[in-house]
Amino acid sequence: MEIVEEFVNGFCKAQNQSRIVLCEYRREPDGTRTFLESDCAYGNCIHSGQCQLMARAVSQGQ
Repeated sequence: MEIVEEFVNGFCKAQNQSRIVLCEYRREPDGTRTFLESDCAYGNCIHSGQCQLMARAVSQGQ
């Protein structure tokens, strides 16, 4: 198992500006990646349900 860090860029509704978010993914032995966490308040943010930035970050891990 390897942890990979990657930057994802997009618009943050909470901050009303473009944002670069640092995300961590776990690389599985079969080459797939699983989203672990990010340096934003995703999950606790009131915009988490509609957040396109984090939706893209999570989907990049799949």
